[in-house]
Amino acid sequence: MSSKSRLLSSKFTVLLIAGGLTACGGGSVKESQPAAVTSDSAPVEEIIKKSVAAPEPVTQAVVAKPEPVVEPQPAIIATPAPKAIPAPVLRLPTTPNTFLITAAAKSKKHPFFGKGSTIGFNLNGEEGRDVVLTRGVGYVFDIATGIQHDFYLSTSAKGWGAGTFSDGVSGQFIYKGLVSFAPIASTPDLLYYQCRNHKNMGGRILVVDEGEDVAKLKESLAKRAESAVGSTRRRGAAVSEGAVKQKLSYASMVLGSSSAKRVISSGNAEAIGILDSAKLKIANSKDSLATGNLPQAMEQVNEGLRLVTAASRVITTDSDIAGVNQKSQYNELLGSLSTYDGSYKKNLARTKKMGQTPKSTLDEKKYQSFISEAKSLAAGQRYSDANKLLTKAQSMITSVLSDMLHAATVVYDKEFETPEEEYEYELARYESYLELIPVAIEQRHPSERAVELIDGFMKKAAKIVGEGEARATKGDYKMGIMALQAATSNLQRALRIAGVQ
Repeated sequence: MSSKSRLLSSKFTVLLIAGGLTACGGGSVKESQPAAVTSDSAPVEEIIKKSVAAPEPVTQAVVAKPEPVVEPQPAIIATPAPKAIPAPVLRLPTTPNTFLITAAAKSKKHPFFGKGSTIGFNLNGEEGRDVVLTRGVGYVFDIATGIQHDFYLSTSAKGWGAGTFSDGVSGQFIYKGLVSFAPIASTPDLLYYQCRNHKNMGGRILVVDEGEDVAKLKESLAKRAESAVGSTRRRGAAVSEGAVKQKLSYASMVLGSSSAKRVISSGNAEAIGILDSAKLKIANSKDSLATGNLPQAMEQVNEGLRLVTAASRVITTDSDIAGVNQKSQYNELLGSLSTYDGSYKKNLARTKKMGQTPKSTLDEKKYQSFISEAKSLAAGQRYSDANKLLTKAQSMITSVLSDMLHAATVVYDKEFETPEEEYEYELARYESYLELIPVAIEQRHPSERAVELIDGFMKKAAKIVGEGEARATKGDYKMGIMALQAATSNLQRALRIAGVQ
């Protein structure tokens, strides 16, 4: 191929390329026509430069930025307000002489709001409602108060186990079931339905003769109450002689316990001084009792008992700081076991005498083996190991004794020849519990608050026993028996607080 031919071929190729570029630049694609060559003399470089010159800038399409992707949100569905749970509907008695007794939190509608327990009794759904009963007519109380609230009739506005009224009453001291009551001619105008275990839970029972004006009775009771308040302010709170004697008996037990002896042997001057003050207070209480000043006697013996506890606390604190005196603890455990053992044997003999089978008995062989081994260890100065065995022995005997004492009281008309015999049985049972309390306090070392609660139950029990003894002295053994049972129940609570189950 000649040079001229090669040049024309190159020109044609360039034009094709240029046409292709133009088409690619976005213009309309038309059939390409060879451009006219005006001069064969134009330099090849210039022709190529013009042919392959960059085409006119192509205006790029403006691509809109994509809108931000918005995540779909879950539809908000309005939650319907929870439906109020309807209060349980009381199934009120349909007979006019039956009353439903339930328990609920007090409001200002309750007659004893702000006093005693925060829980109160409702009568037919009304808080602490007065109920009017007619002498010679029978009534039924349908009890559903819960396991903590034993229903009973009382002459005491506080209740709490005191002033039990039993004439014409059957089935009381229950939390579920029926209690019947038929007021008689001697039934007082005013009684209370109350809880044996808590203060001021119930309401009034107004007792009238048939046709009597209830409004007049209420007016009379209001005047009596006003007069009683004035009289109490003048005389001070009444204290029974029996209650003081009972408290002094307990105080004598405490002063003779190993806890008091431990204070004396401690050598702690502060503790011994407090104990001496306690003894003086208790001695003064006896003098006040002898002169008939019962309120002062009760105040003095209570102060004496408080001081005994304070003296014991002083040396207990010292012992805690210095470390437990294992030898002293060993001697204390032996002493407490002697007391528990005596009580167990006494109750076992009493049960056998009644011809009954005890609910549980002590594994004497195992019990004695613990004590014998502990004594051997102590002889070798291994008091810590000895105390572990004595603690096991104590747990054994207190568990069995608790079962024996909590066993149901036998029924008079099946097991006792006379009401007096049953009364003596209940009195011995009460005293068995009573003698355990000082030992329990000494061994379990309950907190100061617990000791206060224990003392409260002791006071309550003593008061009830005093009332029962007064009734038994007049030959009313039925009332005396009920009082002793109620008093024993309070001692059981005191022991539980002390840690004896």
